[in-house]
Amino acid sequence: MKTLIVSFTIWIFVVPAVVTVFLIFTFLAAHSQDRHFIFATFALGFSILTMVWGPFWLEPFSSAHPKSQHRSNSIQEKKYEKYLEGRVRS
Repeated sequence: MKTLIVSFTIWIFVVPAVVTVFLIFTFLAAHSQDRHFIFATFALGFSILTMVWGPFWLEPFSSAHPKSQHRSNSIQEKKYEKYLEGRVRS
């Protein structure tokens, strides 16, 4: 089910965006003499967009793996407290 949702998301958002960018670049390259200015403008705009929205795009992927976060349980905490008590009294 997860694969189906990811596939639909790619087809709904990513593929139309790639086609749109390709068509815009093709149109601008055909009708403009100074292509470097156009591509530099798009690169600047895309980099600013990525810096602003990048952390929000990556947030679901970082929270998807809770195993990477170390969480101690109560047994470990109790053993550590007993260890500290023994070290302080000595």
